[in-house]
Amino acid sequence: MTPLLRGLDALTAALVAVAAWETATGGATLAGVSLTRVEDVVVALAGVAGLRWLVRPWPLPAVRPARAVAVGVVAYALGMSFVAVTRHWALRTHALDLGQYVQVIWSLAMGHGARTTMPTTPNPISFWGEHFSPVFYLLAPLQWVAPGAEILLVAQTLVLAAGGIAMFAFAGRHVGAPAAAVLALLLLVNPSLHGINIRDIHPQAFAITLIVTAAWAFDARRPAWCAAALVVTLACREDAAVAVVGFGLWLAAARGRRALGAAVVIAALVVLFVDLRVLMPPLRGAPYSHLHRWAYLGSSAGEILTNVVVRPWRWLAVGLAPAKLFYLVKLLAPLGFLPLLAPRALLAVTPTLAMNLLSLDPILVNHRAQYQSFVLPFLVLAAVEGYAALCAFAATRRPRVPAGVLALACVVSVAMTARTFNDFMVDRWRLGPEQRAAYALMARVPPGASVTANDRIVAHLATRREIYLSPTNVGRSEYVLERVSELPAPPDGYRLVAREGAWMLYRADGGGR
Repeated sequence: MTPLLRGLDALTAALVAVAAWETATGGATLAGVSLTRVEDVVVALAGVAGLRWLVRPWPLPAVRPARAVAVGVVAYALGMSFVAVTRHWALRTHALDLGQYVQVIWSLAMGHGARTTMPTTPNPISFWGEHFSPVFYLLAPLQWVAPGAEILLVAQTLVLAAGGIAMFAFAGRHVGAPAAAVLALLLLVNPSLHGINIRDIHPQAFAITLIVTAAWAFDARRPAWCAAALVVTLACREDAAVAVVGFGLWLAAARGRRALGAAVVIAALVVLFVDLRVLMPPLRGAPYSHLHRWAYLGSSAGEILTNVVVRPWRWLAVGLAPAKLFYLVKLLAPLGFLPLLAPRALLAVTPTLAMNLLSLDPILVNHRAQYQSFVLPFLVLAAVEGYAALCAFAATRRPRVPAGVLALACVVSVAMTARTFNDFMVDRWRLGPEQRAAYALMARVPPGASVTANDRIVAHLATRREIYLSPTNVGRSEYVLERVSELPAPPDGYRLVAREGAWMLYRADGGGR
């Protein structure tokens, strides 16, 4: 072994040791150098390991591809379940991205319908007027087993972990088991997948596994499974119909089934029309409310689509802004830019990707946000076919290039996913005085009482008929639980029940309504 290799191996071992120390202790500042974020060490480790691999690859253990995927799926399920649940316990989840969904699913389980008292409405509304997500009926029985957020966070993680299995099955039909295993593991370490998983829960996240499953089922000539996956995708949310439109394009362009693809597109557009114009407005008492992100293109879905097609000058500057182009790089780099080698398959991503690129809301182009749920599955499907095309091209010219591209994709993926490792650090999940104080006050709120609470508290008290995001319904709720900094004195008509640390619990003098 050369001195260079020995040095790289020693540096790799040292970085692993530092990462383990930071994770176990929370890190420290040494000689003016801050070692308090394990992600920085993981990024350095990915770079050193990649350089070591480039100089001379480590010999890989002889592991069957299916076993490697199984280990990856289990590791993802356990690791991300730990992260998702401990983030919740540490008061790092939110009212609208978790608390509202917990209340809706709990309400369905209790026979109250899709009832919610959030986001900021003073009176209960039907959640189906906000988002049409009948997939929640499939999750409702979980609330009979273990009411609350934790079981839903774990359920979402398990669904996303299953995407690795679906990816392995799909890719195995096109590139062989070894490469299919690597591509499946690339999905499991994808930064977008991790970002979606830890951002509370979102029904659209299920579309990642469902779309890949539908593609596998179609190739495996199992039309019933394909249709079932698409139907459940449509049930995730009203805008999931756009993802099914993308699947229809995939059928037409990547599989040459134009008539079938057109039928899927038409069916998805009909479902979208019914959801947006027939079902949801009466339940909300107002038109569909989520088109404001594209308001510069029109006030209705039809007007927006028309202007996209016939007036491209309206959106070119928005869609091709430097931030949007960098967003595309962040989506493609963890997949080794392989989707670009499969333009027919990549066509499927255009409807959902256009939703993000043409939006004025920057959260839609955050590559770790839930809005990539309808983009990521089509990118990984195209990556498989891109890898197959690369293998065919390089077979007689550069036979080692495909493996090198996968290795580079692994290094980039780990580096871009490094921030997930921060959540394993002991100081991120170990409860401190602030969290313990909040739990002490939450324990004093009766199960059936109406509550107005801080954003970080709502999800913990959401299994009740009335839970409001502060300051909604202060004056009507029986209890108010808020930070001292936000509500230092009792509101009119309330008295102080208890103070713990930075938190205050107030109760209505008359017991609420």
